[in-house]
Formats: sequence, structure tokens, C-alpha cells
Amino acid sequence: MDYSTNGTAAPKLIKMNQLIEELSKSKIPNETIEKIMGLGKLVKVKSQTKLVRHNQVCTKVYLVLKGGFVCRFIDEALEIEKTINFFFPDFHPFMTCVDSFFSGTKTQCEIRCISNAEVIEFDKKDIETLIFQDLQLLQIYHALVITALQEINDFEMKIIAYSSERLYHYLITTHPIIIQQVPAKYIAEFMGISSEWLSKLKHRI
Repeated sequence: MDYSTNGTAAPKLIKMNQLIEELSKSKIPNETIEKIMGLGKLVKVKSQTKLVRHNQVCTKVYLVLKGGFVCRFIDEALEIEKTINFFFPDFHPFMTCVDSFFSGTKTQCEIRCISNAEVIEFDKKDIETLIFQDLQLLQIYHALVITALQEINDFEMKIIAYSSERLYHYLITTHPIIIQQVPAKYIAEFMGISSEWLSKLKHRI
């Protein structure tokens, strides 16, 4: 793998504020929260690294602390490469390849880093071992998964429902971080248009 870790078993709690707050809201005991923290590994990822590669089984889920990522669908037979989602600390911070993580099959996607980043990495086996010992954690895990999938589905449905002009307007008004930090190539892929047409939209809007 072409990413490096700091070698610690448990990341600094200051970098886990988002997850800690979510668990605290659910009245999870501090002892249990500490166990969850211990499952995570702080990973530093260099720009353009493929954190998850196409055609591999994805057994990790990540919490984005810094930087950004794109998820791209790849079909080599049809020569299709298409960006289908984006991940930032304040936008879809939990990321994995859904088609592989839950099924155990090889993913048709890749997760690519677009700027130097830091993530907390959790292994599926570790998560399952812990949540199946605690009914409350299991319920919270399912609630988080459902919420994340609903958000992703709603976001990706706009690719189908919106015209390119409406979709671009939606991105710049609702999720400007995407326009500001994602290279135009991936935004154009997501929208299903050429980079040239995206440039024209930028000037028009």
C-alpha cells in the first residue's frame, strides 16, 4: 500500500471529536467509547493515492479527518470511469465501498485521495466483534449505516434527476466545498459532461 500510518493502536482523541460526539449523544458509556477508539488507526494518505482499489474486497470503513476523496465507478470492459461521490470531513465523512463492504465481493469502485489527507481506519471484523457484544452499539451502528446510505442515495439520485445546469447550481449553492476542492475532471465525471462543457457552465453561472 502507498499510504503510511503513525503506528499507534489508538488515534488521538482530539481527532475523533465527531465520532465521540455521535456516540455520546446516544448515551454510550465512556468505557465503551474508549473501546471503539481503540479499534481505529490513524492513517495519513498522500494525494492521488488509491485508498481502495478497483476489483478488490473492501473490508475497511474510514472517517475522514482532513483532505478529500472521490469514489469512482470503474467498468474496464465498457471502458467506463465515473465519479459517483465525494468525501470530506464535513461532507459524507464516513466512507467505504458499499458494494463490497457489506457483501464481501470485489468492488467495482475505487476511492482516490485528491489532497493530502488523514483518516481513521476501522476494520469490518473489529467492528462486528464489538457491536455483536452490545445491543445498543448494534442499534447505533445500524442507524449510522442507514443514515449514511440515505444521504449517499439522495446525493447520487440528483445525477439522474437534474440537468447539468441545475446539478452544477445545486453543487455551488449547497456543497461549495466540492467545487472549491475537487479537480474539474472529477466534477465533470460526476455530472456526466465533458470538462469543456463544465467550463462553459462555470462561466455561465
